[in-house]
Amino acid sequence: METYQSQKFTSPIVSFEYPKFIVPDTKFDDFGRYEARGTCDPMLAADLADQLDQVWNKHKTTVLDQVRSNYRTHDLPWGFKDVDGVSRFFLKTKTKASGIDKTGKAWSRQVTIFDAQGNVVTDRESLNGMWSGTTGRISFSATPFFGAGIGAGVSLRLNAVQIINLQTKEGNTADHGFKPEEGWASTAKAPAKASNETVPFDATASIGDDPFDF
Repeated sequence: METYQSQKFTSPIVSFEYPKFIVPDTKFDDFGRYEARGTCDPMLAADLADQLDQVWNKHKTTVLDQVRSNYRTHDLPWGFKDVDGVSRFFLKTKTKASGIDKTGKAWSRQVTIFDAQGNVVTDRESLNGMWSGTTGRISFSATPFFGAGIGAGVSLRLNAVQIINLQTKEGNTADHGFKPEEGWASTAKAPAKASNETVPFDATASIGDDPFDF
């Protein structure tokens, strides 16, 4: 399979769906795979969508010049979809968590994660309760591919994530219809936040360099 040049992009702020960039998913890959999926208002992603479409259209022209015949194409990991009657731009990125290189040596990696202030997250355990609805940006590389047996497409390789507003599975008082009252108080409690208040995530993930594309 021929190698094509990658291009690096950064998404606008998206709402993450089923974030899997802390603990890799091993359901379909024993080596594990990290995924960062997100959606946002189409207007916010108009420029990014155009740039990615240009990558795909250029690649299709290149492949057609090479094979001069019809070829299979894969569904693109970006586009627009309907969510509860509202149009949303979506983005699906992924990268392998571990593997074996050509020399037989095992390797592993973690996804770089930054907080809202741009600090690298070092306390990764603090994110184990991350939930869909967390907002942030995704850094990724768009890499075209083509093979006679697999067809043509563009993969989006996850590079890093910035978390802007952390949503946890526990939620907050407003999520459950509660409000502060006089009475018992836990001695070890996390600060509550109102549902209409944006609280940027502020933590501090060391990562290893990843010399592998996927």
